[in-house]
Amino acid sequence: MLQIGRKIYFDKLTGNVLVDTGERMGAVVETTMEQDFQTFAALSKRVPETVGLLQLEYGQDSDKFSQYLYHIDPKSQTIIWDLMPPTASLEQVKAAKIDLLNNDCFKTIFAGFKSVSTGYTFRFNEEDQANFNQQSSLFLLKPELTETQWKTEDAGIVTLTREKFIEVVYEAGDHKQEQINKYWKLKEQIEGATTKEEVDRINW
Repeated sequence: MLQIGRKIYFDKLTGNVLVDTGERMGAVVETTMEQDFQTFAALSKRVPETVGLLQLEYGQDSDKFSQYLYHIDPKSQTIIWDLMPPTASLEQVKAAKIDLLNNDCFKTIFAGFKSVSTGYTFRFNEEDQANFNQQSSLFLLKPELTETQWKTEDAGIVTLTREKFIEVVYEAGDHKQEQINKYWKLKEQIEGATTKEEVDRINW
């Protein structure tokens, strides 16, 4: 089944969103920029050179699109999430942004990591973390175990020796801690911000 991510057309000068095509799936056809300019009234009257385009992957930031308004930073051409209405207090904006970054932190951890020692990519969601802990315990409790079969994201199921598995476990821990450290650093920046604009500029 074909899946097409959303396309966001925006004013290059102001960052205002002109067209958000949304995500599409099923019996759909990918369109060109020229076709979109013919299809959407908001684009047909515009000079193409004044319009920017962001092409997202299917499912990218879908949780945020369902919760928040947004606009585009015309300089960096990145999405800026409008976490709260203009009447929200600075503390409310901070709390919402911290919650958003916390979610980003978990998503990055769960997405997994590339192991330097093996060259494989490992997923690392809650179930995976529990499996890593369980296998580590088995190696400790059963010295006769010398290897294990483990599923990777890019090479299928591979055989890892006890020593190699332990290296991967250390790398997994480093991956998780790196994301947590990043979250705490950004959280500290948000807590120290004095304006909503400052908070808006702090992103994962």
